Amino acid sequence: MDKYGPMVQVFDLITEERTPIDALRNAKPLFPPVITGLHAAIRAGLWEKIGKLPVENFSHPKFVTTLFNAKTGKAGIWSLYDGVESKRIGSTLPDELKELEFLMVWSPYDVVHRIETGEYPFPFRELIIHNMYTPRSK
Repeated sequence: MDKYGPMVQVFDLITEERTPIDALRNAKPLFPPVITGLHAAIRAGLWEKIGKLPVENFSHPKFVTTLFNAKTGKAGIWSLYDGVESKRIGSTLPDELKELEFLMVWSPYDVVHRIETGEYPFPFRELIIHNMYTPRSK
């Protein structure tokens, strides 16, 4: 288990009916793995365990992270986390790293929202793409 919590992989196999767990073997990821409150989502009835598949040839996904100023929306120094350590990469996120997930613990509700809409929680997508975001007015 990652020190930030459980990771989940969401697949492109979305159906109304119960799907056999083996159907996931040929499914493609809907988006990269994210860290979330898996056990809380199951206990709350938001998600349901449908089975268990062994994870083969696991390679920890990389995540990017930065501290940012909530008043200005500007990113600070970016880091790359590989599952073991964080390495500083500088004040601007290189283009080749902009497809990585932001290192955070997702709310299970935000995961569901992303499945339904494709939307990334504010402000993280803007922060990754533009090195800043426009703060929302209160």
